Amino acid sequence: MKFYLSSFYKIFLFFLPIFFCCVPTTIFAQTIVLEDEKEISSLASSLSYYVEGQNENYTIQEVSSQSFNQKWLQNPAEHLNLGYNSKVIWLKIEIENQSKQEDWNLILDLPYIDSIYFYEPVIKSDTKVENNTSNSKRKIIQTGWHYPYNTRTNLESNGFVFPLYLSQNQSGIYYLRTQSTNPVLFPISITKQKQAIQQSQDNHIGYGIYFGILLVICLYNLIIFIMVRDISYLYYVASIVFTFLIFGGVSGYLFKYIYPNYPEVNVYLVRLAMIGIVYATGLFVLKFLEVKKYSVLFYRYFLFIFVLAFVALILDFSGYSSSINNIVKLHSFSLLVVGIYCWVKGNKVAYIYTFAWIGYTTGGLMITLRNSGSLPINFWTTHGAEIGSALEVVLLSIALAERYRIMKREKEIATKKALALEQRTTQELEEKVNERTLKLNESNEELAQINEELSINIETVEKQKTEIESKNQDITASINYAKRIQDAILPSQSSIQSAFTDSFTLYLPKDVVSGDFYFFFKNPKHIFLAVADCTGHGVPGSLMAMIGTNLLRESIVEKQMILPSEILMNLHEEIVSTLKQKETGNRDGMDISLCVINKMENKIYFSGAKNPLISIKNEEITEHKGSRFSIGGSIKTEGINFEDKIIEIDNQTSYYMYSDGYQDQFGGESNKKFMRKNLKNLLQTIHKLPFQEQNNILETTLSKWKEIAQAPQIDDILVMGFKI
Repeated sequence: MKFYLSSFYKIFLFFLPIFFCCVPTTIFAQTIVLEDEKEISSLASSLSYYVEGQNENYTIQEVSSQSFNQKWLQNPAEHLNLGYNSKVIWLKIEIENQSKQEDWNLILDLPYIDSIYFYEPVIKSDTKVENNTSNSKRKIIQTGWHYPYNTRTNLESNGFVFPLYLSQNQSGIYYLRTQSTNPVLFPISITKQKQAIQQSQDNHIGYGIYFGILLVICLYNLIIFIMVRDISYLYYVASIVFTFLIFGGVSGYLFKYIYPNYPEVNVYLVRLAMIGIVYATGLFVLKFLEVKKYSVLFYRYFLFIFVLAFVALILDFSGYSSSINNIVKLHSFSLLVVGIYCWVKGNKVAYIYTFAWIGYTTGGLMITLRNSGSLPINFWTTHGAEIGSALEVVLLSIALAERYRIMKREKEIATKKALALEQRTTQELEEKVNERTLKLNESNEELAQINEELSINIETVEKQKTEIESKNQDITASINYAKRIQDAILPSQSSIQSAFTDSFTLYLPKDVVSGDFYFFFKNPKHIFLAVADCTGHGVPGSLMAMIGTNLLRESIVEKQMILPSEILMNLHEEIVSTLKQKETGNRDGMDISLCVINKMENKIYFSGAKNPLISIKNEEITEHKGSRFSIGGSIKTEGINFEDKIIEIDNQTSYYMYSDGYQDQFGGESNKKFMRKNLKNLLQTIHKLPFQEQNNILETTLSKWKEIAQAPQIDDILVMGFKI
């Protein structure tokens, strides 16, 4: 029985400490004792803390009261690390000074805590300091990352230094109220003034070396860029500048020396620099490693990262999200992955780049794990990113130099090959030149003889050319004179427009003179209007047009014919007779549309030889077809007849007559005919517009149609429109 009790007692004693370590405790932290020549580098378990809940908002009176003692938690680690925590955090520190020195300082060596309230105890006597709960009697130091730099008690340090003001054998309880959107770390130490200054100087020297490395590498690569004009160097210089802004901002040096009175710059400058380094390093890697050459997918992925970075910046500045850190982490990891990929794919400088980013990524990972509470706070987790970035800029400079060396060597090899090829080609050319020189000498003799013959021929050709030019001038002058005659015979536009409410005549000869013509005659009772298309164009066509014009005038004026069918029949017989088509077999003639307008009867009498009359009212189109016979071109007159169609005049209706030149014109993307259907649709679309505007639209449409296919005009074009 004693054996079992003894064994149980031993087991109980063994598990008792483990039990107390696993259960959360609110035991008050022990008092920190200050002794001569002894600094405290970390407050360790002597630190008590409390994290306010969502609806809690304690004052210093409440926190320093006796009733609050049970809420304090003891810090279990060497440093207090609460990771990313935006809640209000209270710290309680009990200190007793048993040394002879009074220049003790409490140092919180973390520059980027947003807000800090440091509450000093109330000194009641030379030997005792009471924890008076009256806030009016406490001295408060209010400072932080979001406050001007002069709120800090010791301007030599980039961190926060709070004098303790404890004489020998005095003790007191100090409180800190903190809140931050950045990682919440508390690397708190207690040192004497001399040691605090020495630590600050050491820190300044370290950062001076770091920033010096960045400056030297930046200037070096900027000079290289000016010399070689390789954009990779400019992207790299930009990445160094943004690296300087990030670490200069996070370490507090920019705040201290550049904008000490503008703490809000701290919030935005670092974030902008982080987005800037995403773009600078991304563009650098795309150019330096030629990512698109090795993987289009990676190239597009980095473009997507750029878009994400811009969106994250907008959301962060708008207060909706704080995802810039995550974008930078993703981007840094991506830079490492793409370096390894290009290395595997055979990029000759990717291995140096990869080692550079391994160092940088490792340093960044150490800080990330420290900020999340996974790693302790020490020199390596605090300055790992600076060391990694310094190593990275040095190695990338080496990588750039190696890339330039490889490119230079490849260029030299290519130059040697080109020179060898040039020499070989030159030698071959010399041999061919010698061979051809012999042949040329033989050919020159033959050419001399040919030149003599050519000289004689040229003289003959020159004489012939002169004769042809002279004849051409005579012919051109004759044709131009014929045009003046034809223009004089054609009715004037003013006379036509005076007879109608509105009208237009689109008249575009293919050559100087035209085989298409229009006819107009007016007497007190009737208006005669015709559009004709004669066989051929140019001079032959214009002769037919003059014959047709004279015969129409003869039929109407001299023979007093009124019905269009009689006029067309007479025109047919006269052309067959005039051109002696029965004897000669001549086939020339014309297609014509003829309208006789009787305003007293309010009617249009229409007859056509193959050509129609189009009437359009309210987008409704009516085609009044002509007969299937042409005027002339036939040796017989028996069986040929032309019919009259009577149309009631409507002042809302537009009427159109035209030759086949417009619809047969080639053009468009497929270089096909315009077609009658498209012409009718175009007229249907524009018929309500003023007739002069219709004329412009028809002409512009035709011009564009020809221009698309670069097609020349193939026939005379005549379109006439009128409204009664």
